[in-house]
Amino acid sequence: MLRLSGTLVMAITAVDYDDTNEGTNARLMYSIEKNVIEEETGFPIFEIESETGGIRTAVCCLDRERTPDYSIQVVAIDGGGLKGTGTASIRVGDINDMPPKFTKEEWFTEVDETDGITLPETPILTVTVHDEDEINKFQYKVIEDSGFGADKFTMVRNNDGTGSLKIVKPLDYEDPLQSTGFRFRIQVNDSDSSDRYHVAYSWVVVKLRDINDNEPQFERPDVQVAVNEDAQVGESLETFRATDPDQKGKSKVKYSIDRTSDRKRHFYIDQNGTVYVQRSLDREECSKHQVLVLAIDDGIPPKTATALLTVIVEDINDNAPTFLEDYYPVLPEHVSPRKVVEILAYDKDDRTKGNGPPFSFKMDPSAEDVIRASFKVENEQRDVDGDGSAVISSLRAFDREQQKEYLVPIVIKDSGSPAMSSTSTITVVIGDVNDNEMHPGSKDILVYNYMGQAPDSQIGRVFVNDLDDWDLPDKKFYWEGAEHPRFKLDEDTGMIKMRHGTWDGRYHLRFKVYDRKQSQTDVPANVTVTVRGLPHEAIINSGSIRVAGLTDEDLVRVVDHKFSTQQASKISRLRGKLADILNTNRDSLEVFSVQLRQKHPPVTDVRFTVHRSRYYKPVRLNGLVLMHREEIEKDVGINITIVAIDECLYENHNCEGSCTNTMNISNSPYLVDGNTTSLVGVRVDVMAECTCGARNFTESESCRTSPCYNGGRCSEGRYGSSCSCPSGSDGPRCQQTTRSFRGNGWAWYPPLAMCDNSHLSLEFITRKEDGLLLYNGPIMSPETEEVIVSDFISVELDKGEPRLLIDFGSGTLELRVKTQKSLDDGEWHRIDIYWDTENVRLVVDLCKSADVEEPEDGSPLKFDDTSCQAHGTVPPFNEYLNVNTPLQIGGLHLEQFDPHMYHWQFMPVGKGFDGCIKNVFHNSKLYDLGAPGLSRASVAGCPQTEQVC
Repeated sequence: MLRLSGTLVMAITAVDYDDTNEGTNARLMYSIEKNVIEEETGFPIFEIESETGGIRTAVCCLDRERTPDYSIQVVAIDGGGLKGTGTASIRVGDINDMPPKFTKEEWFTEVDETDGITLPETPILTVTVHDEDEINKFQYKVIEDSGFGADKFTMVRNNDGTGSLKIVKPLDYEDPLQSTGFRFRIQVNDSDSSDRYHVAYSWVVVKLRDINDNEPQFERPDVQVAVNEDAQVGESLETFRATDPDQKGKSKVKYSIDRTSDRKRHFYIDQNGTVYVQRSLDREECSKHQVLVLAIDDGIPPKTATALLTVIVEDINDNAPTFLEDYYPVLPEHVSPRKVVEILAYDKDDRTKGNGPPFSFKMDPSAEDVIRASFKVENEQRDVDGDGSAVISSLRAFDREQQKEYLVPIVIKDSGSPAMSSTSTITVVIGDVNDNEMHPGSKDILVYNYMGQAPDSQIGRVFVNDLDDWDLPDKKFYWEGAEHPRFKLDEDTGMIKMRHGTWDGRYHLRFKVYDRKQSQTDVPANVTVTVRGLPHEAIINSGSIRVAGLTDEDLVRVVDHKFSTQQASKISRLRGKLADILNTNRDSLEVFSVQLRQKHPPVTDVRFTVHRSRYYKPVRLNGLVLMHREEIEKDVGINITIVAIDECLYENHNCEGSCTNTMNISNSPYLVDGNTTSLVGVRVDVMAECTCGARNFTESESCRTSPCYNGGRCSEGRYGSSCSCPSGSDGPRCQQTTRSFRGNGWAWYPPLAMCDNSHLSLEFITRKEDGLLLYNGPIMSPETEEVIVSDFISVELDKGEPRLLIDFGSGTLELRVKTQKSLDDGEWHRIDIYWDTENVRLVVDLCKSADVEEPEDGSPLKFDDTSCQAHGTVPPFNEYLNVNTPLQIGGLHLEQFDPHMYHWQFMPVGKGFDGCIKNVFHNSKLYDLGAPGLSRASVAGCPQTEQVC
């Protein structure tokens, strides 16, 4: 607004080209021809100085907000009367002369309460202001103490002149004062002064929305209880209560137990918050459980609170005492009665509760007569610590050549109430005295040389017939004639060593033996050494068994009772029996490794391989041996505890979680010396690696560790190995991915590896409504007194719908999907199965048939997947699928057995599949379906679809 009249606005100038020095022709005079008239007074608004052309205001107080622009017509007349006309445009400049005004008297907004101390960066409200001035620099603020909540907000100016309201302090809906909202005043000022004319005010109302920002709160977050270890399953221990202040205290809370704190699931909690014993307790296994109890609210997303339940397991006298150590006393032969050994006992129970010492000892009343006549057991009353001890003494002299060991059963009893007792056996070894002459002997040694790489290796001692077997210090050994260039002899021990690089073949070695004590010299001893090379392929394609109750020497030794009879060794008999079962000749089967796995009680591992035109696959060897296990045990005289040695078979034995078997092959051989025979086998150790092998990428692939299948050529590069594959082998390692079945066939493949989180998938096509797609589990009845592994998985079509059975060893889960249309429609379909330690999910065709409904009210989508997916929980308490039998695809090849022997609740129908199966994946491993270990009525490819094409 221009407040003064006479203000110079502008100057206008005209140009005349007449000579200014001659007369008045070039003298100009200015005037306004068309002026602007003020409406209120009728006076012209502008005037012009006639001589200078300066234009001034003629009235007071131009108002830009009323009329921002003016236009007047100006005339310039020279002395000769000629004139020119021009237009002057005048714009009124703005000054801050108008007050601001909010566009609303009161502003409303609704906002979520803040989550803890985290404040949102974005504004919660934008306000606008009207001001007739052209240029404004608004300043906003919240008026202090203008209403409740004014201190929790601030105003900021935006680039476009609007103002934004932001949160500066946490907002809590659970605060009763805040839950009703806030009302306060805000201010805008368009000048730097405190002139009230330039200030405007408005009210702001902020309504607060409740969000799930509070965890449930336990009344008691740390609880300790004590319970006897013989507490009954179902006994309640404690009740937890948690509340959630969200939703005005109406939020619902669910309870659960964090399974990482209770891996063996000893406890469970109901929805009232009561914790119960779910599984039998054992103080000796775990005397204190620290269980995390979770309270989870019903918010989105849900919030969780944690409480600690400490369960102290009190002892009861439930363990019988055992020997403090593994006693193995030696009693020399031909000595008078004497003390043999003093024995002590140990008890796992809590001795402070009286559940333990002092212990008492006695010989088992059921001991054999020869034992009772040979030994006595006497309690020692004056032992130092008062725990009790006993002395075993002999009652006569012994002859080692008559019997080398005596098993003395001892009953040990504790002082608990009621008392517990057990029978432990001490092996008394009769020590040898060199009191017999030696006689000429011969020995056969069989050496398996792994890839011809064996270093200088011991292959066995020179053997002579001698009833004494502890008289080595009295003997000396010599070559009879010149030393053989491929072998060395230790003259003190008689040990023969084969040199590195010895070729395959048969070697005849002759020696002489001297016995100093018996004054015998030059007793002849002949040794025949047979060396056989063994390629790497033979070992990775080997079968294996674990034998209990026999040492490696027991298996290799030729039974020779006082030189009167000789029988074939158990290994020799095993070799013949395996050849019969595997339908091959004896010469094509090699038992190349016998290794003592455990000394007391003895456990021994045996490996074998079969080569015809090619090596038999391990799944074929192990599967057929398993199906004939009882027959082998009976004919050979051994106790087989495991077929297909598997360190991951027993849950949580070596790993708590994923477990992968790794085979370590050593160049250094393993010697088993059985006196008249020696087996120098390949040292092979199966180790448990606590990882999911399919997802372990720490080691780079090589052509040796990841070979190509079906004749593919392997090459190694900077980033690992790759395969060049023949036609029809389209897998990344030349796997043939498809196989056809005719309804009465099956095919065997390696078992599913154990991973705590697994994914199994396959595709199939069929026109038959029933058929078994896949099975991995027991293939024969369990043996009595063995540890039963009942785990299995089965996938089949039943009346055109998928049916999954899965059992981790503690109960069978059945899942079915009622698909919209039957899957026996001659089209390819896909099955995916996901499982972890508790939950299983079965998915059909990637759930493409799911019904999705989008509500009109904008609420979340409704997803109905019942036609393509099913899920369930595996019965407790086992957590992993442990299988080592053949994975069977397309049908079953097994002995009929009663499923109740494995405590299954459901059994596969097992009808043979008629159709094609392809792309069998387990945890990213693609199975090679082209070369099963064993199969019937099944071929690679899918002729059914290929014929159509």
